Amino acid sequence: MENLRIIPLGGLGEVGKNMMVVEYGRNILIIDVGMMFPESDMYGVDYIVPDYDYLRGKEDRIRGIVITHGHMDHIGALPHFLQEFTAPVYATRLTRGLIEVNLRREVQKRVKINTMAPGDVLQLGPFKVEPYHVCHSIPDTVGLGIETPVGLIVHSGDFKFDHTPVDGWPPDMAKLADFNRRGVLALLSDSTNSGSPGATPSERLLTSAMEDVFRDAKGRIIVATFASLISRIQQVMDVASNFGRKVAIAGTSMVKNVKMARQLGYLEVPENLIVSLHEIHRLPPQEVAIMATGSQGEPRSIMGRLATGRHSSLRVVPGDTVVLSSHTIPGNEETVHRVINQLFQKGANVVYHPLSPVHVSGHASQEELKLLINLLQPQFFIPIHGELRHLKQHAALAHQVGIPERHTAAVENGHIIRYDQNQGQLIDHPVIQTRGIASQEVLSDLVIEAEDIVRRALKGIAPTTTPDVVEKTVRREVSNFFYREAKNRPTMLVVAMPIA
Repeated sequence: MENLRIIPLGGLGEVGKNMMVVEYGRNILIIDVGMMFPESDMYGVDYIVPDYDYLRGKEDRIRGIVITHGHMDHIGALPHFLQEFTAPVYATRLTRGLIEVNLRREVQKRVKINTMAPGDVLQLGPFKVEPYHVCHSIPDTVGLGIETPVGLIVHSGDFKFDHTPVDGWPPDMAKLADFNRRGVLALLSDSTNSGSPGATPSERLLTSAMEDVFRDAKGRIIVATFASLISRIQQVMDVASNFGRKVAIAGTSMVKNVKMARQLGYLEVPENLIVSLHEIHRLPPQEVAIMATGSQGEPRSIMGRLATGRHSSLRVVPGDTVVLSSHTIPGNEETVHRVINQLFQKGANVVYHPLSPVHVSGHASQEELKLLINLLQPQFFIPIHGELRHLKQHAALAHQVGIPERHTAAVENGHIIRYDQNQGQLIDHPVIQTRGIASQEVLSDLVIEAEDIVRRALKGIAPTTTPDVVEKTVRREVSNFFYREAKNRPTMLVVAMPIA
């Protein structure tokens, strides 16, 4: 009997390098292939990619690679992976553009990259994949409904419930309702903000925060963010245009992404707004804004070099305002704080979250996470995307809204979660033998009811549950039943037969 296997290769137990394998028989579906920033003590390491050794020797089984969105923690390792593995890639239009910017021409010729859109249905081997629109801090982000021979699983991707998104495209609540109607076997949900109470603010609030910065700044403004944050780049350019500032872009990856996003229509930039880094030296400081990469303080990034005075053509001078418009990835705190201190030493005014609301998270907070669970009502729950503390907190939230603790699996990379068509179900009529617990007149009725108790106790038993735990669960429920009905708590022997 075939079973469904969910195998996280990255992103569980850490923040970044997200990569998930869904496997049924000899068929493999891959979700995301991301990278991760190194920790401060990993000297000489630029970034880290997932360990996908599990897939070596199984290349012919990969039916497709589906990408949820274009942030580097979800696409950054694709160039490495596709050097070794040839499999079709499926991504939304902007995400495809961000992928192709980073792929060598030789790889693009060999690997087929397909454009998908919310509402499409992709039949990849036994998997029917249905991308649906979600709100995040980058356009064209999707979650995934995946019909498998065992049941429907939903992968949330990175998401939040933003009802006033800057692109005017709210989350697809109707699709979530449709998944609920069909019945969700398992929900795999983003845990990044599982420790944050309440709901995450809308991206739209960032515009007013940026306007405050531009209104108060007397000199140049340097805004640092991720190169793939296309929505953030659009907001900064809009505000800069409204305040009469020209915008220069520093950072090769951001230059490429801006060019691509403009060509695809995801960035609308007024004529003559963008100038080169050389041109800004001829403009008054109050008419200049610079967008730069390196908000995590990486030593070789634009902000890393500006902080240490090692950039070839730019210098931070007194009167500059530097805005770090991103969250600090766990593990990068020391590096980011060092850069902030170095910028202050050079006379800059540094504006950063949480001291100023110049960053809005793209991830759902606790109330939104609970809302998604309630909307889908999954049988099983698997928290993804986050350190173990995030996963455990998310599992606790799921328990609060009615998911039994034994139906959650807060696991780290490499743990295999199995589902099959019989797990948690009776494979035969339950056999109940009784000795001396009630009179013969009521015995037959009690046995029939006890069989129902067994069925209810086994309904939805987690696939990772061992036979001894199954037996303990059944023993407790049936024992309680006989005590309620016959005021007798008999000695019980329960035998659960595991499926090979």
